[in-house]
Amino acid sequence: MTLFTNGFVTLQNPKDFNPIANKGDFVELSLINPNIPMTIKFSTAPTLAGLPDIKNAMEDQLNSNPNINVETSDFIAINDDIYYMLISSINTDKNEIKRNEFMFVKDNNLYSFEFVYPYADAELDDFYLNIIRSLKIKKPKYIVSGDGYKINEE
Repeated sequence: MTLFTNGFVTLQNPKDFNPIANKGDFVELSLINPNIPMTIKFSTAPTLAGLPDIKNAMEDQLNSNPNINVETSDFIAINDDIYYMLISSINTDKNEIKRNEFMFVKDNNLYSFEFVYPYADAELDDFYLNIIRSLKIKKPKYIVSGDGYKINEE
């Protein structure tokens, strides 16, 4: 088992996944398994919003795109924490792409997991949950105030 750590969090890297260049301002880790194919993205972002506000914003954004089908949008318990889970599919000319997102807010930091793959597979539920359950937060990465945020250097 390989662990990802950045001084703020640790996270289990699943077997047979390779790191790829991060894409996005707040992306901490991007992985790909070319055999499945599946990508995993883990992000941390500063936020003053709570999960209900994030849920409403995500639903509004995705429902405005006719190519995206929101299949599930709900709160779930993982470990002792409440996560927002969003499962959607994107229809392309060639296939349907599934996207499962799990979001958690703690200490004004939004922790987000995104799993993207080109088919539906309920067997992957334990796979997602095992990765999410492996998240250990050492300290918040961002310190957020009304006028912005900064990296936590404590």
